[in-house]
Amino acid sequence: MKTCLICSTRAPRGRSWRLVWSLLASTMVLIGCKTEAPKITYVASFGTTPPTEILVHRTDSTWTICNGVERIAMEDLGNESYRIPVFNGTWTGAWQGEQWEGSWTDSLRGTDYVVPLVLTPIPATSQNEAKVTTSHWVSTEGWLILDHMGDSVHATISTPTGDYRYLAGTLKDNRLIVSTFDGSHLFRFEAKMRGDSLVDGEFLSGTHYRTSFAAKRHDGPLSTWKVGTQTPASDSLWFVGVGVSGDTVLWNEERLKKSGKKGMVLDIMGTWCPNCMDEARLLAELKPDYPELAFVSLAFERTTGAAGLPRLTAYQKSLGLSWPVLLGGRASKAYASSVLPMVDTLKSFPTTVFWPTTGLPHVHNGFHGPATGEGYVLEKAHFRQQLDFLSGRLENH
Repeated sequence: MKTCLICSTRAPRGRSWRLVWSLLASTMVLIGCKTEAPKITYVASFGTTPPTEILVHRTDSTWTICNGVERIAMEDLGNESYRIPVFNGTWTGAWQGEQWEGSWTDSLRGTDYVVPLVLTPIPATSQNEAKVTTSHWVSTEGWLILDHMGDSVHATISTPTGDYRYLAGTLKDNRLIVSTFDGSHLFRFEAKMRGDSLVDGEFLSGTHYRTSFAAKRHDGPLSTWKVGTQTPASDSLWFVGVGVSGDTVLWNEERLKKSGKKGMVLDIMGTWCPNCMDEARLLAELKPDYPELAFVSLAFERTTGAAGLPRLTAYQKSLGLSWPVLLGGRASKAYASSVLPMVDTLKSFPTTVFWPTTGLPHVHNGFHGPATGEGYVLEKAHFRQQLDFLSGRLENH
């Protein structure tokens, strides 16, 4: 769903920008974010250049992040410190009058990755529900899908191996600005709309990365969704990981056969990866229907060794995963390829291997999550089909 030019670094300022966010906030109320008090909605402004801004809600002494239709409720740790679920970063700060001022620490990048953060209340305004129109664009990052609701926009960008999840913002005065924050990634896209093109654009990722951004409107149907697959390099099941208690775990064909299971789902992932999170949630949804199959996640992490094991436990608990999550090594596709004989080149995290007790495995790479709509529906159908093949409920021709 969702080729390179220099960006203008000017962002809207002052009351006009706040009014735009106020209108966006009221649109979001209509699609599911409930607001009762006029100051329950805030603009969270991160200290990038220019600032990256998202909407949040203040609820029961904590914050809820609003990325379009996605809601992420933060955990109140006390003393104005809040933990972001799954990815474990924190917001820490203090009230300065009606504003909350502090910072976001991205713990997955180390404690020195700190971005200033200011939360400013905005009034919710009454607004009639706007008709949703959808447009598709070929962008420098992938397929861009825009859902327009008046001046408000929800969006995502789909690539061959995943998506940029839930983006939200505005399209006003021929300027598009959309952003997202999920605890792992802080993204901001800005571009001028000129005819059927988005030009002079820029893509920011936190404070560490920026690049040019452009897009061309695509008026025909979106290219047919394709599920990412690759030919297995070997039919030999063999991999080693470290369990959360520090024990070495070896899986091979003999162990799978002795387990009494009809097959295995091997999820090659990283706890730092939002697309991996979306895939894990789907696997957790499907697993109860397939008790005859073994499920294992093999994580390739930014922190390895014994220091990385608590992160696996926290991830497993946060997502409610009922299967082992093993540490496979460092977060590198090249490294993962070198220790996994079933793939000669790991194309993406996540990669999922559906392994029968006899025969060749099926290797699925990438994952299009729920933000992509149709793409996610097709991914979900493909996963269920592969699970049906493994379990013997469907014959695999």
